[in-house]
Amino acid sequence: MQITEAITDPDLGFTSFSVQRTTYRRQNGTSVPATQTLPASGCIHPGTPEMIQLLPEEERNEEFIAIYTDFALSLGENDGGATYTVPDRILWNGGTWRVVRVRSWEMFGYYQCLAVKMRE
Repeated sequence: MQITEAITDPDLGFTSFSVQRTTYRRQNGTSVPATQTLPASGCIHPGTPEMIQLLPEEERNEEFIAIYTDFALSLGENDGGATYTVPDRILWNGGTWRVVRVRSWEMFGYYQCLAVKMRE
């Protein structure tokens, strides 16, 4: 079985979700946000005890999920220029999750991401 077949298999947890991607543009001393909501899909599972070691130290007490998708999720980018993006937000299962780790397996056609649940 190819990995692309696995991440679209309902028996393995295939689901649809939305990705909120926010870009800020600096203008006259303030940051102006622009948010896109994009459709995505893949397999989402609860994080395992082994995965907790992959989380940033300050995120290890948070509820988290593992996402396997062909959608290129982002941790954000800030090169010091006039625009920057924040980490993607995942809207799934009635909650909002912030991407904290992305492992690109692009050569195999997917990304593994960890996201922590955001408190409202």
